[in-house]
Amino acid sequence: MKTARMAWVRRLAAWSMAAAVWGAQAQSADPLVIGEVIARDRCAVCHGPCGQSVAPNFPRLAGQNAQYLARQLQAFAQGERKDVAMSEKVKGLSASDIEAVAEYYARQKPGHTPSGDELLLAVGRYVYERGNRHSGLPPCATCHGVGATGTTELPRLAGQHPQYIMRQVQAFKERSGSRDSAIMRVMAHRLSDLELEAVAAYLGNLK
Repeated sequence: MKTARMAWVRRLAAWSMAAAVWGAQAQSADPLVIGEVIARDRCAVCHGPCGQSVAPNFPRLAGQNAQYLARQLQAFAQGERKDVAMSEKVKGLSASDIEAVAEYYARQKPGHTPSGDELLLAVGRYVYERGNRHSGLPPCATCHGVGATGTTELPRLAGQHPQYIMRQVQAFKERSGSRDSAIMRVMAHRLSDLELEAVAAYLGNLK
């Protein structure tokens, strides 16, 4: 009886130690590893495992600002942004999960869409950096920054799919998207179709 009791005590101690080790490993897991697992499990179909979406109707996430991306995911989770697919993808993710996947994508190498149309790129650069005083359009760089790297509040636009940029600006113009911005509505109305195409090509070409 005593031998059996000692064996049971040893097994209990072993189980307790194993549980403690597992808990410590879970707590010390690299957030980037967690982010990669979430990205490959939930996001890769549309955005690619490394944030390089092939289809231009899905934005590239590689190199995106982590804080900006985390805010957008939180907005989907809380219903502030409306999208059936995205709302389903973020369901059940904790705040730390969202931060982990945002940081993972932020650390991936940004892509770009090369363009050989030098004249169109020149127009796009001019409008982005200087705006159009004749239509009252201020430089896009005023908000989105030199090089279009964005901020924690505004997205990185450098290297984004040109078609995606054009569609988002058009959505602001028509107020048909899931988001709204008084500033972007005004800017969208002041951009001509040619200027929008040129700016989108310029941004997509940036690395």
